[in-house]
Amino acid sequence: MINFLFIILCLSLAIYLYFTVLFYRGIKNRTLSQSSEMPFVSVIIAARNEENNITTILTYLNNQSYPSDRYEVIVADDDSTDKTAEKIQFFANNNQNINYLKITDRNKYNSPKKNALTKAIEKSRGEILLFTDADCFVTKNWISAMVKNFTKDVDMVCGFSRTKIDNWQKAPFYQKFEYFDFIVMYFAAAGAISSGNYFSCSGQNMGYRKKAFYDVGGFSKVSHIQSGDDVNLLQLFRMNNKKVVFSFGRQSFIYTKPISDFFSSINQRIRWASNYKYQSTLNPIFFVYLTATFFVITFIYLLPIIFFPYGLSFILIKFISDYFFVKYSSKIFYIEKERIRFFPVWFFFQPIYVLIVTVLGVFEFFKWKK
Repeated sequence: MINFLFIILCLSLAIYLYFTVLFYRGIKNRTLSQSSEMPFVSVIIAARNEENNITTILTYLNNQSYPSDRYEVIVADDDSTDKTAEKIQFFANNNQNINYLKITDRNKYNSPKKNALTKAIEKSRGEILLFTDADCFVTKNWISAMVKNFTKDVDMVCGFSRTKIDNWQKAPFYQKFEYFDFIVMYFAAAGAISSGNYFSCSGQNMGYRKKAFYDVGGFSKVSHIQSGDDVNLLQLFRMNNKKVVFSFGRQSFIYTKPISDFFSSINQRIRWASNYKYQSTLNPIFFVYLTATFFVITFIYLLPIIFFPYGLSFILIKFISDYFFVKYSSKIFYIEKERIRFFPVWFFFQPIYVLIVTVLGVFEFFKWKK
């Protein structure tokens, strides 16, 4: 049994290192698309009980450098119970680019957010659809920067996001951990997509052609899954041979608000991890990578006990490969050196965190915003 476990761990480490190198090469050989076309764009936000955030994101979106007659913003109010609707309508009444869409009967749907997005897409006029969340911050050139990636052969563009922490020194530990884990996830996603492996993305910053969305059947094939309006849709694009690229233009990068407390952070990651089991059919290669990564990370501190001294070598190899990948990627995404020094802390606590969120994610022990 021990020998079998050793073989599994060796194989998992080999798979993990293979993909780490693949991600590194993907980022190193990245390309910057430069389309000069200016199609009509629909920016879509699904919002529920976002009265504290919606004004900020709409202000950013209402002051874009993209020609005002070439884009619209649709906010799908997912049956909010606070003052979200009132604030959206204020913007809609005073700005012709902002449109309010009321969504009702959310309890009738297994995935309310997918329903809200679908309804907004049906109402949209844009050839290109861009998506972000109510608690995000975009640059004034965000629309322009994302649209540049849509050359004629591109169907989906995935963008970069990180949590907004203005004072790193005073930030609580859980926000630093969230920030670091978040950027590493994005580094891997960017490297995977750039190497032709469409593994992951985030609805905080993404876009796709409306035609391509309907070509893959919209969310119909993944509507039974509560979350994953981003990563699972990405898999449908992959299965239908749609071209996906990652946006490396700095003006396309966005910020999102950090989680306000530790348990909210864990809940968010559990929700993301809940998509893991579905990848066995949606993207088997991604499933293999995630499984290998889970074994490598969760067993890393047991290895020296069970397989000394090989276990220490495993830890050292993973530490070095992770560090150089993160260090290189951080330069591409303009991450401050001060924050990269958090790497050893993240590396030490990652096994505990991954074990918790993966196990709870498989059983879908998470809550959506009420």
